[in-house]
Amino acid sequence: MKKLVPDPPASLSPRLTTVHTHFASCNGHHPPLFAVCAGVDIEDALAHLASSLRSAVETNAQMCDLADHRYGDLLWATQQSLEIAQALVVSLAKAVEGQSALRA
Repeated sequence: MKKLVPDPPASLSPRLTTVHTHFASCNGHHPPLFAVCAGVDIEDALAHLASSLRSAVETNAQMCDLADHRYGDLLWATQQSLEIAQALVVSLAKAVEGQSALRA
């Protein structure tokens, strides 16, 4: 017997989610205090990451303005690394958003 309603098409690829990852253990001196929860959708995780990076960029930029030459170079190097991380997060978020649009 034939099906009256066909099965929906299989999705192009499974949705990416986070895996459980702990942090803040102070180099093993105590059990971890915090963790990234498993199963969080990648779009949500990237949004939280972007927010955290934005905060770090703003804080570091303020320190760049206040620091003397001795620490200024280190802070500017950190600023560039943070900006690279921000650009990667934005790029990944756009790619995930584009794939989500293809599925819809």
